[in-house]
Amino acid sequence: MHIHALSNNGTTPDGALVRRDSQSPDGLRILDSVLAMRPTPDVVLRARQRVEYDGNIRNWVRYSTQREPGGVDVTFERADLPPGARDGVPSFARYLLVLELATVGAWAEYTQLDDADPTRTRQALLVRTDTQPLLLPDGISTSAMRIDQLLDGSPANAFWCDSFGVLQADYIETFPDGTQISGISWRTTWEGIVPWLDAEVRDALDASGILA
Repeated sequence: MHIHALSNNGTTPDGALVRRDSQSPDGLRILDSVLAMRPTPDVVLRARQRVEYDGNIRNWVRYSTQREPGGVDVTFERADLPPGARDGVPSFARYLLVLELATVGAWAEYTQLDDADPTRTRQALLVRTDTQPLLLPDGISTSAMRIDQLLDGSPANAFWCDSFGVLQADYIETFPDGTQISGISWRTTWEGIVPWLDAEVRDALDASGILA
C-alpha cells in the first residue's frame, strides 16, 4: 500500500491518495487507487480507479472509475474501445509509467484517456530531467529524480522519484464543470496523515475498503 498526502496550499494536508497493488484470480495485476480530499471547504472529492492489466500497463484489460461530485461510475473493457482509445492509458495508471521511466529511459509518449469517456484522448509525454534538491512539506531536505508530464504539449503534472517510488508530485485536478485546482502530494504513512484529515474525508477512505 502506498499513501500520499494531498495539499491545496502545499503545506497542510487536505486529503490522501491511497494505492494498492494486487493480483486477480485469473492472474492479472490490479492497480487500485482511492482518492479522498477537501479541495474547497464545502466539497469532499471522492474518486476511485481500478485497472486490471497483464503486467504492462499499456496492455490493460479493463478499468472502472467512480467519482463524486460528478456522478461518474463507469467500467470499460479495452477490447470494446476503438483503436485510438484502445492504445491509451487511464489517468491514474500513469503512475506506473512514471515508475518505469524513473529507472530507465529519457522520455515516454502515450495517449491519456478521459476516464469517464475514453473515446476522448490527450497526447501525453513524460520527460525525465535530472536529480534535483527537494524540500518536502514536512521540512525534510532530500534529492529526487524529476519527471515532467505534458498533455497536448502543455505542462501538466510533475513527479519527483527516489528508489522507493514517487516521493512528491505537483498535481492538477479538473472538476466536471471544467474548473481546476492545483496542489502538492507527498509520500507519507497512514499514521502521518490521519491526524490532519477531517471526519468526512477519513470516512470516505475507510468506506472504500482500500485500507483493510
